[in-house]
Amino acid sequence: MEKERYRWIYESIDIFDDVEELAEKFMEPVGVISSILSQKTVSKVKKTQPKVQKYSHRHLKKWEKGQSIQDIAKENKLPESLMATILLKEMGYSKKQVFNNPDILSDERLKKETKEVIESDFHYSPKAHKLQSIRGQMGEDIIEKWLIQNNIDYYTEYDLREYGHTKTPDFVLNDTLIIEGTDIQWIESKAIFGDEKEHSHYFKKQFKQYEEKFGQGMIVYWYGYLDNIDLNNHIIKDYQFFYSYKLVDDVESLLSFSIQW
Repeated sequence: MEKERYRWIYESIDIFDDVEELAEKFMEPVGVISSILSQKTVSKVKKTQPKVQKYSHRHLKKWEKGQSIQDIAKENKLPESLMATILLKEMGYSKKQVFNNPDILSDERLKKETKEVIESDFHYSPKAHKLQSIRGQMGEDIIEKWLIQNNIDYYTEYDLREYGHTKTPDFVLNDTLIIEGTDIQWIESKAIFGDEKEHSHYFKKQFKQYEEKFGQGMIVYWYGYLDNIDLNNHIIKDYQFFYSYKLVDDVESLLSFSIQW
């Protein structure tokens, strides 16, 4: 995707309610728009959360005076689940315990509001994280089907861990695969949009180590990527690469998968 087009989408999207409308406007799959929104939200949170957390005692006082968690979150431009986490911590509760079972809360108002934010937060709630995990697995499943269809032998990251490897890609190929003139030894699936920040982050955290261990690889950003990101001698593909195989239905399911309910 051209950077200018990406910028238009990025600046246009703010809430999940806009996803379908913008997908139609920009003629992009729902999943692409949804992924860009998620990245925008995460970027905002990284800047906002530390400031909000610094004044957690003030936010708790507002809640004790009757202001809802949802309203305090909106006031501070923070996802509701994260605002609830800050308040619960200030009260001495474990976020993990409460989010897994809000019924342990004795305060009926706190219990009710916590359940509401868990249900309504499409970014940071346990339900959202579960759906993100499902989406990631869908991408890996498509690649595995593609490998099997093309009679390409491979090891999964789980296979490699049994041999003592750490920091492994999703798939390591038994034999070198040549794609567009590039030798490929491994494939990594990312069910996100590949912008400059994401790619730079994963290159330092993962791809560089994969290259040192196994050689060059192919990275699949399922929801697209910026045309100008540095390939670093690798191959980068998105959903369109797999359309030419008998995987259209699987790809369409992934593209229409939105972390919203």
